[in-house]
Amino acid sequence: MVTRERRLDRGRRQARRGLTTIGEEHRETRLRAGLTQRQVAEAIAISHTEVSRIERGVATRVPYETLVTMGAVLGLDVPLRAFPSGDPIRDAAQLALLARLRVLLPAPLTWRTEVPLDVPGDRRAWDAVIGGPDWRVPVDAESRLRDVQACTRRVALKRRDDGSDVVILLVADTRHNRRVLRLAAPDLAGEFPMTGPAVLAALRIGEAPSASGIVLL
Repeated sequence: MVTRERRLDRGRRQARRGLTTIGEEHRETRLRAGLTQRQVAEAIAISHTEVSRIERGVATRVPYETLVTMGAVLGLDVPLRAFPSGDPIRDAAQLALLARLRVLLPAPLTWRTEVPLDVPGDRRAWDAVIGGPDWRVPVDAESRLRDVQACTRRVALKRRDDGSDVVILLVADTRHNRRVLRLAAPDLAGEFPMTGPAVLAALRIGEAPSASGIVLL
């Protein structure tokens, strides 16, 4: 069974680890430079006890500007960058969209949300997975389509890595999304050959769709 760390817990763990690493680097550089904590503190106008807390990685509320200026005094750059890491948290519109699909499913089918890919260590997850007696169909939900090619590529990679034969792309039925899908129809047909109504018809009788499809709800 693949377990998934909560996003909030992962964020806090990464923050603690990052503060510890930066603190150690600041301390080692200060010692090599022959500076005291008080000298560094005076240079950036904070207390020497705060410098000590930063070096020990326990200043959990330290401003990023303080870390950067302290690093600059010591001859260090402290860059801040963001990298993709798993799927973003779902917003209210996405949750409502998933709920609209959930109520259409017959009782025998199972419904699970935020299901991690069946790949150890992979942080990606399906927004939902529908299960039957001997089948499972993952679902990814989009409340507002933006980059259709990027969305299709993301779902295709997840389907491949998860080993899923069929996937449902669930899209909110809005004027904007209908227009985007209409314009992108030729590019989507290969990845999602089954029509939305056909996908829903299969699910309503408790069967798995025979192919991937886009469902507008």
